[in-house]
Amino acid sequence: MTLDHYAVLATALDLARGGGELARRFAAEGVEVEAKDGIDLVTRTDRDVERRMVHHLLARYPDHAILGEESGHHGPENARVQWLLDPLDGTHNYAMGLDVYGVCLTVLLDGRAEVAVVHDSPSGRSTSAIRGRGAWQEGRRLAVRDAGPLAHATVSWIQGYGIDLDDPARRAAFDPVERSVKRVLRTWAPSRDWALLAEGGTDAVVAFRNEPWDLEGGALIACEAGAAELRTDDLVIVGIPAIVAELGALLG
Repeated sequence: MTLDHYAVLATALDLARGGGELARRFAAEGVEVEAKDGIDLVTRTDRDVERRMVHHLLARYPDHAILGEESGHHGPENARVQWLLDPLDGTHNYAMGLDVYGVCLTVLLDGRAEVAVVHDSPSGRSTSAIRGRGAWQEGRRLAVRDAGPLAHATVSWIQGYGIDLDDPARRAAFDPVERSVKRVLRTWAPSRDWALLAEGGTDAVVAFRNEPWDLEGGALIACEAGAAELRTDDLVIVGIPAIVAELGALLG
C-alpha cells in the first residue's frame, strides 16, 4: 500500500488548525466540564472536535481506521492505515483557563507512525513531521538543542491516565529523574512537551505508560528533529541523544 504522506499531512494540519480554532471559540463562550473515569475531565470541546474530525476522515478516507480518545475505534478493523486523535490535549489546563492545550494527530501505517502533527491551539502554531523528512514548524525546520550536563537538563514528564502516584514502577522512574536534572516539567499537555523538545527548548521527554495518541506522533516529531529514542516496558525516553543515554543508564 502506498501512503500519500503529503496529502495526509495536509489533511492532518487542516484538522488540527480547525480543532484549535474551535477550542478557542468554545473557551470564549464558556467551557462545559464533566467528570470522566474518576478524576479525569472531558469537555464539550473534546467531543465536538473529535466528532468533526471523525466525520471528515471517514468521508475522505473510508479505507482508513480511526482511534479517538473520546469515541474509540471507527472504520475497518483490518485497515493498514490508522489515525490516532486527541482532539483536546490538555483538557485540565483548558478547563481552568490555562492556555497550555492543543491537538495531537498521528497517522500509522502497519502500526508505525508515519505522519504527525501537534498543534498549539492558543498560538495557532503547528509542529509536524513525515518519517524521514524532518520536523517542521510553520515553515521552519526544527532541531533539538546541543547536549549539556544532565544536572542542567530540563526534562518533561508525561504519563498515562489513572497512574497512582505511589505506583512502584512510576516512583522508581520519576524519583531518580527528579533528583538528577535541573527541572522536571509537567505541563499536562504532551502536545506542548513534544513541540518544546523539537524546538530546542527542553532536553528530553520521559513518557510513562502513555496512551498512543499522546505518544507516537510526538516521538516521531522529536526523532525527526534529531532526538534519540529508548523504549522499555513502562517508559519511552526521547531526547538529545547524550541525555537519553544518561537517562537510560540511570533508569536501567
